[in-house]
Amino acid sequence: MRKWGVFMLVTFLLGIFNIGAAWGDAIDKDVLKVGTESTYPPFEFRDKNNNLVGFDIDLMEAIAKRIGKKIEWVDMPFDSLIPALLAGKIDIIAAGMSATKERAQKVAFSIPYYISLSSFIVRADDNSIKTLDDLKGKTIAVQLGTVQDTFCSAIPEVKMKRFQKFDDCVREVVLGRADATLMDKVVAIEYCESKDFKGKIKIAFDQVITEAGKALALRKEDTKLLEAINKAIEDMEKSGELQAMIDKWFKK
Repeated sequence: MRKWGVFMLVTFLLGIFNIGAAWGDAIDKDVLKVGTESTYPPFEFRDKNNNLVGFDIDLMEAIAKRIGKKIEWVDMPFDSLIPALLAGKIDIIAAGMSATKERAQKVAFSIPYYISLSSFIVRADDNSIKTLDDLKGKTIAVQLGTVQDTFCSAIPEVKMKRFQKFDDCVREVVLGRADATLMDKVVAIEYCESKDFKGKIKIAFDQVITEAGKALALRKEDTKLLEAINKAIEDMEKSGELQAMIDKWFKK
């Protein structure tokens, strides 16, 4: 029994060591697992051939090339990204994520690479919503776990409906089951001009909901990987490569 107990203790300690090694040495990996959520154009979405494309995809691929890594993309619901990162299932989050103070308590963020306004979307024939005050008594659809979710939850006298994908939020508005939805302005423009929703929705008004920029998220212990990523972003800013990506994906 004593030998069995020692064996179990050693196995347990080795397990902890292996987990720590897997989590603490991401810079040493040849392939980095990057989590994203593919219904947020132009940051990340799937093209007609079901390939992942978008600003974050180009950005992360360019960073990986600069730091000598390959990428394995992992597509999952937005609210699962941080738990997956902390559990070691992915190494980086590239999903148009705002680097808020609340999230920074759990994860480390890269330097910001983009700052965006948000926009409320309503049905194309709805002229009743033009300000935050007009939302009182209305139903707002939001993506679960986003800064838009946090912001709208603080608006007085509104009913909230939460979904894992922005597609579902927009459909709720189109079908009349929600009065509005909120998302980054560049994303709102994409939805308004998309084949499925053009002519059915419109931007009601823009809203500043956070001053936190978009950033990549990593585990706090992956300091060397964070340093390498930050240097890559800085180099891309200096070379003009980052601005070229912004011009490519974000409509003026």
